[in-house]
Amino acid sequence: MTTLKLYTNTPRRRAALLASAAALTTLSLVGGLVVSALPAYADVTSGSYTIGSPSSSVSGVTVSPTGVAKSTATNFAITFNSGTALSSSASSWVSVVPSESLANTPTSIALVSTTGGSSCIQSGSNGGAVSATGVTIDLNSGCTIAAGAKVEVEFNAEAPTTPGSFTFGVTTSGSSTPATSNTVTVTSGGPTLSALSYLTGDNTTYTITGASVASLSANQTSLTLNALAVTGGTITFLNSGSGGGGYSVTVTSGGSTSSDMVTNASSLGSIVTLTLSTALADGDSLAITAEGTNPSGTSAVDYIVVEPGNGTTEDTNNTTFGGSVKSVTVTPASPVAGATTTYTISFDATDAVSAGEDIYLIETAGPTNFATLTGVAVTDNTQNWFFVATGVIPSAAGTATVPLTDAIKAGDSITIVLGSVTNPSTAGRVSDFGVYTTSDPVTANAPPYTIGANATPGVTVTVNPSSAGSVATYTIANLRASATITGGLGTLKLVAPSGTVFPNSPSLFGITDSTTSSGTGTVTAALVGGGTGTVTFTTPNTINNGDVLTITVADVINPSTSSSTDTITVVGDVTGLAPTAVTTTTTTTTLPTTTTTRPKPKPKPRPVIEDLTKSADLSKGAVIIVLHCKVLECKGTITLTDVITVVGSSTYSVKAGKSDDVTIGLNDPGLRLVHGAKDETIKVTAKVTVTGGKTVKQKTTLVG
Repeated sequence: MTTLKLYTNTPRRRAALLASAAALTTLSLVGGLVVSALPAYADVTSGSYTIGSPSSSVSGVTVSPTGVAKSTATNFAITFNSGTALSSSASSWVSVVPSESLANTPTSIALVSTTGGSSCIQSGSNGGAVSATGVTIDLNSGCTIAAGAKVEVEFNAEAPTTPGSFTFGVTTSGSSTPATSNTVTVTSGGPTLSALSYLTGDNTTYTITGASVASLSANQTSLTLNALAVTGGTITFLNSGSGGGGYSVTVTSGGSTSSDMVTNASSLGSIVTLTLSTALADGDSLAITAEGTNPSGTSAVDYIVVEPGNGTTEDTNNTTFGGSVKSVTVTPASPVAGATTTYTISFDATDAVSAGEDIYLIETAGPTNFATLTGVAVTDNTQNWFFVATGVIPSAAGTATVPLTDAIKAGDSITIVLGSVTNPSTAGRVSDFGVYTTSDPVTANAPPYTIGANATPGVTVTVNPSSAGSVATYTIANLRASATITGGLGTLKLVAPSGTVFPNSPSLFGITDSTTSSGTGTVTAALVGGGTGTVTFTTPNTINNGDVLTITVADVINPSTSSSTDTITVVGDVTGLAPTAVTTTTTTTTLPTTTTTRPKPKPKPRPVIEDLTKSADLSKGAVIIVLHCKVLECKGTITLTDVITVVGSSTYSVKAGKSDDVTIGLNDPGLRLVHGAKDETIKVTAKVTVTGGKTVKQKTTLVG
């Protein structure tokens, strides 16, 4: 985007930015329009204007995969529609730029376009710049891409080093306006679990990627998957037996990828053990598919422990199962970076949500700041009710929880209006605004929308004629003086987009003051920078604070390059007109301020230990206690006590989902108590502590 900037060097006397958008003020009885005043900015950027006939933009950008582990080598595939025709004879190029730097320089670069009349299959960048911050591919000789054709760019690179999310922007020599892809999520590492369906109770296929093999002893052909629940029920795996139907394992070793045949799949519900035809080896990376059934009930959060032979186990990411809402839309009243404005969100509920349960809003990439909320109105368009929410939990990190006063039925159409939400501070495309509910726990995202640069949309630029390279008159309208500008002293500086040339005659510059006619006049003082793209002129007459202005410049030479994104920025004692708030004509009621409470953090998973031993025989001075561990790996101590006498203790470590024997040697007092007791039998209390979890106690009989 190129900009035209206006500066003033009068004494600044700049007022602070106007207050943030007002709280919600009116609401129709049928859940109509919420009104809020929008801010005017001291540094004004106009709406875009067009020079020439810009080429069609790149569109439909998608990237796969959509989830990667940080710093992991990944094959990225970016597809898009080209917009304009490209060819090597026209020195055409394609550029792909990640919003976050990749961890290394991409390799194995390829470009393919063979549809819609295209003929381009290219390996390498042909001299185009390649780095961790972007790939530019210069088209090879004979390579042609038709207008609107599908193009795919592939390369290998390590994902960004920091967990979070990023996108790819695509431009071409025919379209300088970046088109942005869907979001790629970067996780902290470990295997990644996904499912073909996330609906509870569905039969589906699970995919686990990035599982590593380490610390094996020789000839390990078994691979165990153990599904564990954080909340709700657990995944159950298909028990296909001999032949291993419904399962596949792909092994990557030393850069070579091959399939390892599953010869048997033995499932006990949430645990399945696969027998492989070829033994695993340290350093292998595994991709696994497994058929099974999602947890039942309303919702569940599960993960899978991957156990290659007797090697190191790894946990996948937590995965939520349940329904999702549908037809999500998000509309900020002012799509301006950093603006505090009204948001209107709509969706259709898939499952019923009871009163007292919640609607969850999330947009963390920007993030959208909900901490500035002043009011939330929820409308059920199907049942024709609305309420003002209380107990809302907002966060500056991009989340908000809205408790329900009334119940939502399955299929209901819902509208939520939020007053004084603050847009992300950086302009760009927002593609991760999602909605979920207590009953539909899988997040559904709204279509992407754009947050523009810090600007006042009311400022307009008219260029006549607008053809590239022509001599034109520029009219900059809907400006407002933010302070008194003294005639003969105040100056405005115009900085135009590259290629724009201003005239050298002051008489071609004029100001029209629509509020106070005495402020109108033609510039007479000598210009600074006439004949270039940057010019300074002196205001001919005094302009009062608050006056509405129009600046006109004749005989300007337009840039020779077509563009639809040129803008004008006014910095200093000129701002834009504040947009007029829209009001409804229906009966309205005042919307009170929403009360908020401090966010309640979700409980973290904790290890759970169970003592399965009620009686233990003494052998060679020791007893065996059997422990079972759930959720997370369990580590702690076992202490055996006879009333007040400690008879033995030991530390232990048991993997999640496993049972293990812990041998405890009895001390001398313990041995004396056993051998001196009737039938050499005593009852002790086994106290089992677990780091990060709850201590358990069990009465255990020790028999000599």
